[in-house]
Amino acid sequence: MVDTPVILTIVSVCVGFILFVTAASGARGGWHRGVVIALFAAAICCLTVVPLTVALTAGV
Repeated sequence: MVDTPVILTIVSVCVGFILFVTAASGARGGWHRGVVIALFAAAICCLTVVPLTVALTAGV
């Protein structure tokens, strides 16, 4: 069976990718600058901070 840290990391990376693609399309679509920056920041957080925190707390 797959452990909880693995599932959490996979979900976080998937959400981060979706946020990144949404921010990129919003930047091309002319969305408000603050919204695009917030989406990019959330994507970077989901793609880096959450998986690293999970890995460090799981003892990998």
